[in-house]
Amino acid sequence: MFSSLKQKQELQLGSLFVVLTIICFLGTASQLLTHLQEATFPFILWWILKTFVSTTVLWVPIAIGANQHQKQFNRQITVLALWIVGAITFTWAKFTTQPVTTTAQPSPELYVVQQVFITWFICSGFYLFAYPLQKICHRWSTVTRRHWLIGFSFIFLLINLISGYDAFGFHRGTSLIWFIYLFALGDWLANDRQWLKKWSNIRYFFLTVISLLFAALITWLNMNHVNYSPHNDLTPNTHYLLGINPYQPFLLFTCLIMTAWLLRGQEGNHGDQLFSIMGILLLNLLGLPMLFTPLLLPQTSWQTIIILGITITVIFSAIMILINFLGNKINWQLNYWDLLQKLKHFSKHYWPVLLTYLILWGITLASFAILWNGEFTMIEWMLTERPKIITVNVLIGFAIALILMSITNRWWLSSGLTVILYLAWLSASVLKIAARNEPIIPTDISTLMAPGEMLGMVNKWIIAFTLVTVAIALAASWQAEKCYGKNCRFNPATRIIIAALSCAYLFSFNFANHSNSIIYKQLQNIDDTPYFYSQLRGAKMNGTLLQFANNIDVHVMSKPTGYSPTTMARLENHYMKVGAEINQNRTHNSVGNQNLVFVLSESYADPAKIPGMKISGNPIPYLHQLKKQTTSGLMLSSGYGGGTANMEYQALTSLSMANFSPTLPTPYSQLVPYQKRTFTINNLFNYSIGIHPFTANLYNRKTVYKKFGFNKFYHFDGGDKLTYTSKIHNSPRVSDDSAYKEVTLNLKRHPHGKFIQLATMQNHMPYEPTYYAKNNYHVSGKGFNTPKQKAQIETYIQGIHYTDQALKDWIHQLDELKQPTTVVWYGDHLPGIYHGLPMGKYGTQLHEIDYFIYSNAAARKLNHNRLTWQHQLVGPNNFAAMALAQMDVKVSPYYALMTEIAEKVPATSLPTNGTAKNNSAHQGGIDFVNAQGKHVKLTAKQKKLFHDYQLVQYDLTAGHHYLLKNSFLKQIAK
Repeated sequence: MFSSLKQKQELQLGSLFVVLTIICFLGTASQLLTHLQEATFPFILWWILKTFVSTTVLWVPIAIGANQHQKQFNRQITVLALWIVGAITFTWAKFTTQPVTTTAQPSPELYVVQQVFITWFICSGFYLFAYPLQKICHRWSTVTRRHWLIGFSFIFLLINLISGYDAFGFHRGTSLIWFIYLFALGDWLANDRQWLKKWSNIRYFFLTVISLLFAALITWLNMNHVNYSPHNDLTPNTHYLLGINPYQPFLLFTCLIMTAWLLRGQEGNHGDQLFSIMGILLLNLLGLPMLFTPLLLPQTSWQTIIILGITITVIFSAIMILINFLGNKINWQLNYWDLLQKLKHFSKHYWPVLLTYLILWGITLASFAILWNGEFTMIEWMLTERPKIITVNVLIGFAIALILMSITNRWWLSSGLTVILYLAWLSASVLKIAARNEPIIPTDISTLMAPGEMLGMVNKWIIAFTLVTVAIALAASWQAEKCYGKNCRFNPATRIIIAALSCAYLFSFNFANHSNSIIYKQLQNIDDTPYFYSQLRGAKMNGTLLQFANNIDVHVMSKPTGYSPTTMARLENHYMKVGAEINQNRTHNSVGNQNLVFVLSESYADPAKIPGMKISGNPIPYLHQLKKQTTSGLMLSSGYGGGTANMEYQALTSLSMANFSPTLPTPYSQLVPYQKRTFTINNLFNYSIGIHPFTANLYNRKTVYKKFGFNKFYHFDGGDKLTYTSKIHNSPRVSDDSAYKEVTLNLKRHPHGKFIQLATMQNHMPYEPTYYAKNNYHVSGKGFNTPKQKAQIETYIQGIHYTDQALKDWIHQLDELKQPTTVVWYGDHLPGIYHGLPMGKYGTQLHEIDYFIYSNAAARKLNHNRLTWQHQLVGPNNFAAMALAQMDVKVSPYYALMTEIAEKVPATSLPTNGTAKNNSAHQGGIDFVNAQGKHVKLTAKQKKLFHDYQLVQYDLTAGHHYLLKNSFLKQIAK
């Protein structure tokens, strides 16, 4: 099978390298799981092994250049086999969940070395075209190349040591120039063996060992940065546990010494094919962390490690044998000249296809320019940082062109229609953005059923101009078809194939929000964030076509088992009876003249509850005092660092985010605007007011509050004008003191018996140290890794201290009011500023927020000091029922159900382990947490009650609305 004994020895050497790779990976991955450990002797050995294995990325292109073998060997078949193996391995690695992730490297290419894929791809190309490249190198003598390459390498080393500057266009080891440089080094070394023999084997041995140890030390120092904190001394980070970047001079020096030593011992003027093939296959192995997932478990035995190591080695050897056999036995070769002629023939006939793609690309780029109001820096940013996003938009339009081509078999006509449709789409998007500050989304397609009404909103001159433009474009397409169309025709089989592929591509967006789908993972890889809470921002970041596609896969809620008219009628009767029992202990038939205020305090959460973090003093003494005197406890938030509108939605509607589909992460943007009718707590009051001292465009609040039936909405975007807008020192946000004064002002106005929804902004991110004149509180311990993170936390704490002072003054003002007023006050989520606290361990603590329900003196007198002390941990969906209980108001069947949920079902939330997301689809799931903060399972009775809750939520939002009527929602149960 092998042509020589040397090949067998080299295969054994490659197998040994595989084993070393596995050992290296296990050491690194195990440390990632346990985070930073002391620098023990085993770790030093792991790191030396890791450095040695990392030289592969440098050695492979050098080895290919050093291979001067002139034997007839079918490299085309070999490369084809290598590409098939690479396509399988790298695709598997790309679309499978990585075993370990960190913030610094969220989807690790490798835990050993970086830049594996780019090296594999370029090296396979080098292997295919090695002979022509070597002929170019051989135009210069060996001595000339020696002088130039040594001098070049010395300058490279010197520049990196002195300034760290990335010289010569190497782009930190990712550019073609860098790999050509490595290839040239290998070619020179292979042809300069007599010069290499000036050193003895012993000298090479000691140089190799010393350079390897020194390279290991340097790479460790480069990756293990240490930050100094005046409060915590030295704070090391764990970046050195990630993959090594091979673009390091001392790694290159080590690799060159080892290669020179190896070549010195070879006789003749040739290397061997297997060295190059082994290297490329090893790059495949280095890119497969999923192979080692079973070994990352704590209970993994050495037997498992040995079995897996042997299995991988056997597979590796078998692939080597197969590729060697194919390369030696198959004689078929592709003629490059014939291939070039075929490419010329293809381009001659199908250049219009490329032209169409370029036109669509230009239109897409122009659309981003329009969306960003012509800001050149943002256009440049889209081109350099988000080219894949641009490509996805172009491919959507191109797929439409291909579908039309499969139908008409007339490319110019198909492409012309596509361009016209794209331009019309962009025009409609711009018009909608101007009118509603929102791009076109799937629910807007229903407006096509009323074209007269839709066109009536557009200026007649714009319509006329559009029609003329369309006519000209169609005429031009038709003329081009007559002149050039005959050369661009597809046969029936091609038309079927392109239609199938194009339809499959477009249809895949129906699963864009399914977290396990391929399209979802692909979109995540290109940094597609739907921004459901702000569709305009999503369009700016993703393009109008992709943002539209992001909104296709939106499923409100799965139908609960047993949903039917009969079931819902039974539930209505049942909770009518439950409500009647509850109402026997309630006094008021309606809210009457009582006021109810919901206060969502932005990002407010007691920092003293952060695990392992200590604070110098108590920044919120008044809140702690107040919670001892009234209904209070903790709220289980569905978000961390975001999700404000979702907490607000749950509080107002009493519906839980956990019941919705994972494809509906933001009801304010995805659900409420398209409901014919909604029901919220403010519908029980004669008058309701919304206050948000910020823009109203985020989360679509203008539309939502109007749909919810708010009479007034005070904000900064042309709504009712805010009276109080003061800020604290240099903070850009309206203070909580001003927000509370705005509420008090509206409480004093007629009519009484009103509902007010306040969403504050003072403590919204960011938290710059310059915001306040002085930060009086300092932190230590856990929760931060850098001085900057620590400063952000201290600024945040100073901000909530100001909130505490404002809250104290406001409560005193409320007690002076003659109108009975009850306040439901809660934070929406923790700020996303805490670091080093894994959600898997601290998830519940990082989702617990303070809340209280306070009744002023007039309300306490009216309602006989009614309190609900038993609610220690609740969800935001429980607040309305709890408020009605404290206000001593009788309930409707709907709020009878919500009262049962609040009293008998543990706090409900999306998963608190970090898998839930605020702005994009997530994995879904429901967490039930009891008053002690423990995750629990529901009893049989609780399951039945919660199923009733799900039936009602489905009926009101996604079902047939059997219970969407006043007799169930508003009228008190009797």
